[in-house]
Amino acid sequence: MGDTQPYTVLEYENVNGMKVVLNIFKRQTSPKSRLFTITYKNLRPDGTRPGAKTALFLAILFNLLAFCYIRISLTAILVVIIALSFLVYFWFTHSVQSESLLVIPTVCIQSSVKYVWGKEDVFVDWSIIDDVIINEVIQMNRVLYYLTVLKKEDNPDAVRLVPIFKYTKPRLVMLQKIYSEIQTFLIEAQREKAMAAGDRV
Repeated sequence: MGDTQPYTVLEYENVNGMKVVLNIFKRQTSPKSRLFTITYKNLRPDGTRPGAKTALFLAILFNLLAFCYIRISLTAILVVIIALSFLVYFWFTHSVQSESLLVIPTVCIQSSVKYVWGKEDVFVDWSIIDDVIINEVIQMNRVLYYLTVLKKEDNPDAVRLVPIFKYTKPRLVMLQKIYSEIQTFLIEAQREKAMAAGDRV
């Protein structure tokens, strides 16, 4: 969305106490489409959070120092190297930088998760969206809120719930802002559909 400009910016701590920023963009050419993006406020220019690379480097360094002072077998060394390799791989592929939601009424809703390395998109066609809700989930001793897309599915075994912003975990006030705008689009689309059906009768 190259022709976008932010018109709303909210800044709060997420449920983990980290500062996150909600930016809402709209297209210059199509005022009805919206792009909601939640990013960590303290991201560096290279897209990483402070301390993330340091923690990874120290974990590798301490393991290498352990090799120098502790006598262990070659098999144990290989196991540690394999474990460290998985740690590095997991950090590159699962360290979330930001999450975004693109809403184009009557076309689709697309959720995107940006990692240190790569991006994951989930596409939901507008015609199969039943509703958008704020879902309350209890985890351990906390109550978390997720923006959730309900899909119309005839197959009872199919996944009907598509949670949005499940990694950045914004607080309810941010989700309410996004929810209200999406509900406006859904109501307008239903009204237009009802008027079109009335014209055909």
